[in-house]
Amino acid sequence: MRLADMADWRTAPGRLLRWTPTPAAREAASNAPVDPGPPSDLQADHLGAFKERGRNRAWTGVATDVDGDLDREAMTRALRRLVRAHGGFRTFFDLSGPDPVRHLVPAEAVDFQVEEVPAPSGEWDAALQEHLTARFDEECTPDSWPGFAFGVVERPGGFGLFWGCDHAFTDGASQILLGSEIADLYAAELAEPGGPEVVAGALPKPEERGDFREHVEEERKAATRFSPESPEIREWVRMVSDNGNRLPRFPLPLGLAEGEKAPVRIRTLTYLEGDELAAFDRACKAAGARISGGVFAAVAATERMLAGRDRYFGMTVLSTRDRGPHSRSQGWFCTFAPVEFEVGDAGFGELANRAQDALRQAKELSRAPIHLVVDTLLRSGTCTPADLGSPQLLSYLDLRWFPGAGRPADERGVHFTGTGRTSNASMWINRDADRLYLLAQVPDTEQAHESVDTYHRHLREVFQDAAGQEASTGATLLLDGP
Repeated sequence: MRLADMADWRTAPGRLLRWTPTPAAREAASNAPVDPGPPSDLQADHLGAFKERGRNRAWTGVATDVDGDLDREAMTRALRRLVRAHGGFRTFFDLSGPDPVRHLVPAEAVDFQVEEVPAPSGEWDAALQEHLTARFDEECTPDSWPGFAFGVVERPGGFGLFWGCDHAFTDGASQILLGSEIADLYAAELAEPGGPEVVAGALPKPEERGDFREHVEEERKAATRFSPESPEIREWVRMVSDNGNRLPRFPLPLGLAEGEKAPVRIRTLTYLEGDELAAFDRACKAAGARISGGVFAAVAATERMLAGRDRYFGMTVLSTRDRGPHSRSQGWFCTFAPVEFEVGDAGFGELANRAQDALRQAKELSRAPIHLVVDTLLRSGTCTPADLGSPQLLSYLDLRWFPGAGRPADERGVHFTGTGRTSNASMWINRDADRLYLLAQVPDTEQAHESVDTYHRHLREVFQDAAGQEASTGATLLLDGP
């Protein structure tokens, strides 16, 4: 699975098919009962933004290619099994009142029908992208069911498969899992209606796909154990206070005024491949770190070179799937945590070791409920609302650990996000079997493109230098700038 721009998914031309709920399923959705309990903290923020601004292209999705002629009935059954199995995909929110009200479509009422839609006109690749964007913009919303869109490009001997979903009901890891799960459900249905998995371990077991609503309930219970005086919250406040009373920002100018946003442009870049990646892995291990620590060390070294930052302060995205039986669940299992460590003139090995320690601390700090963190930062006067907007994010993801890794649907798959607006240049650095690579969401301004090119060119050199040296804990990597 590649994390990339949606336009990087290229599938051969064919008939466009669309799956939608049957009339009976839509009727059941219109009468779906209220499901008690509030949304998660991240869902609540997302729903508030949707209610305030309307459609904001906050969807994410996955697309892949499958061999063999499409069996439409088998795919319909596969989609039905998928949605019935994951409560989040049967959820929508009534936003007409002061607070979101969650509704849940009964599993037994879920069913779908397939229809062929008119072929898009014009050059195929561009026309397909327009079709996908239009469908996802229209259908992937949190205030009606379904909050997702599914379809196929059908042709003899194989087909392209695509799915988009509103962010309220999914996250990046969920989408990566979904690409394989829908293909594996289809393979099971193709072999036998309602049948078991074809490849051992391909489909999630019940104990691996706990319902997201249960995760929300546990999140709310856990939050009651924290207060503004909790050590985790105090450390959050200390870090932000010591770093200019602002959340992290991209270190180079992006051509934007304070508070201004610009349309997102997706940028990708390969840092390391093959033997270089293996050497970098060895360098991290020699330093007593993992590749995650090595990634943050390289970023810190780059910011020291380009911006003179002697202390790294960043924000990372962390999974919360370890807080229950959710290793293969569908939902929004994420939180954020600050990462801080000294840089100075340390070599790569020492930096990687410091970064790994900082990531361990970040994991502990991530236990603090993010809404309480934000509230404390504001009430204490540490930050203003403007200081908290659109922080710079750095995520590291090892794609080799996903259950479908190495199998065709995953190998051919692309995970993408909608392109809204941003004031930062956040980075998703990912490892698969052969590459360490970047996906960045960059403001589409001339200065941002120049700054980002400079930044990531130097970051690639840091990665390559570390790999070339196979750094040990005491190895030297000069950070005094170009």
